[in-house]
Amino acid sequence: MDDLEARVAALEASQADYRAVLAAVNALGANQQELATNQRTMADTLRDHGNRLSALEVSTTDTNARVRSLEDTTVEIKDLLIRALEK
Repeated sequence: MDDLEARVAALEASQADYRAVLAAVNALGANQQELATNQRTMADTLRDHGNRLSALEVSTTDTNARVRSLEDTTVEIKDLLIRALEK
C-alpha cells in the first residue's frame, strides 16, 4: 500500500510539473504573439514613414526646381533693367 501511495504521489508531482511546463509554454506563446503584433505595427509605421519621406523628397525636388526658375527669371529681369538704365 505504501508503494502504491508513493507511486500516486510521484504521478501527482509529475502532473504538477507538466502543468507548470504547460503554463510556461502558454505564457511564452502569448508573449511571442504580442511581440509579433508589435513588430507588425512597427513595420506598418516604418512603411508609412518611408512613403511620407518619398513624398517629401519629391516635393523638395519640385521646390528646388521652382527656386532655380525664379532665380533665372530674376537674373533676366536684372539684366533687362541694367540694359534699360544704360540707354
